[in-house]
Amino acid sequence: MSWLAAALEWQSRAVVGRHLRVYLRNWYTAFLPPAMEPLTMLLAFGAGLGGYVMSLTWQGRPVEYMTYVAPGLLAYATFMTAIFRSLFGAFIRMRYQRTWEGQLTTQVELTHVVWGEVLWAGLLATMYVVIVSAVLVVIHWAGLLALDLRWLPGVWPITIVAGCGFAALGLCFTAIVPTIDHMNLPVFLLVLPMGLLSSTYFPLEHPVLVALNAGNPLYHLAQVFRGILIGGPVAGLGGEMKRLIGRRQLRSEIVKRFDRIRAALVRPLGPPDRVESP
Repeated sequence: MSWLAAALEWQSRAVVGRHLRVYLRNWYTAFLPPAMEPLTMLLAFGAGLGGYVMSLTWQGRPVEYMTYVAPGLLAYATFMTAIFRSLFGAFIRMRYQRTWEGQLTTQVELTHVVWGEVLWAGLLATMYVVIVSAVLVVIHWAGLLALDLRWLPGVWPITIVAGCGFAALGLCFTAIVPTIDHMNLPVFLLVLPMGLLSSTYFPLEHPVLVALNAGNPLYHLAQVFRGILIGGPVAGLGGEMKRLIGRRQLRSEIVKRFDRIRAALVRPLGPPDRVESP
């Protein structure tokens, strides 16, 4: 079975459906905190800091600060939702709830479980981006943003693809960390630096930071969203999306890493947690 074709098979869709049912059961606790984070950031940086930074230059043209931040928040919501879902949510289901072990006793194989986690994280990230987009529409109507709303639905397909790429990155760490306490290493050494140093809230001009951003997929996603919603050069969209989607070797490496821990899934891993994680 091809690892890529497994994403389209019914077993992967069944895994996504299971996660969706659990999520809808606990939506009031799982939905509000992640959805409110980018909105809080928009008010803090856009309305708060924006009062001191009236405008800046992007792609050689003056842009209002809040208009600059808004597309970046869509990219930030995509990144944080997908990668945290694949880090903590997937680890809890694998290690403590033993959900993966139960799925592997059926017709679902490990490749389907991995793809189910990736697709679910991408779907959830898109849901949050749609909510933030609705808020941006209201703020635009209030005259506080200058976005081209005609192209706003165009960022959603890009969001689900990028979310799947970020989820795949998170699963690489889920496959190798021994305990949930070790999640602090990728969070503080990779996730937070990628989120803060990605020109999401402010443009970075230092040559070293500019060079580092060349390998930061969140930076490229934010630039693509700005080019679509503000108006600017998006000719490099194909190259940006190649970085976001990742290469075949990355997906193959994820499956190989999870193959190594297949045996660990069938060993007793301690008392199962009865609380289901969305």
